[in-house]
Amino acid sequence: MMRTSTKVLWLALLTTGVTTVLVVPHGGAAGGHDITIAEGRFDPGELTVEVGEEVTWTNKDDGKVHSVTADDGSFDSSPECSNANPGKCLDDRHQFVHVFTAEGRFPYYSKTSGAPGGQGTAAVVVVVPAGSPVPDQPASTTTTGTPAAH
Repeated sequence: MMRTSTKVLWLALLTTGVTTVLVVPHGGAAGGHDITIAEGRFDPGELTVEVGEEVTWTNKDDGKVHSVTADDGSFDSSPECSNANPGKCLDDRHQFVHVFTAEGRFPYYSKTSGAPGGQGTAAVVVVVPAGSPVPDQPASTTTTGTPAAH
């Protein structure tokens, strides 16, 4: 079965600003920070960005499907994704882009191999005020998830 390349753009006006979510199969979106999904984990397992910066997740997990789903529901690459509904998940080489518009700690997980609270395929994005010093980001990590902080 041949897949067509599609782009879906969703804009929502929030009280904290405008959030843009872009799912781009077999292509690329320019972005500030990249997270790879491979070998059943998000890499890096923790990423620090500034308010207003864009993060791009790319599924490179050799035919396995995933989602990028915030524990608090603030973003979700694939709302209908599940093990029972894999056609609604991020397939191999698909990307999800999210712009973080508020400070905070945003734990997230894959609905097909993780769960809220840092279980399984899970990680976290830490968002700091624009202009704040951002710690050096590791080039790569080997953690399988990062427990959620409260």
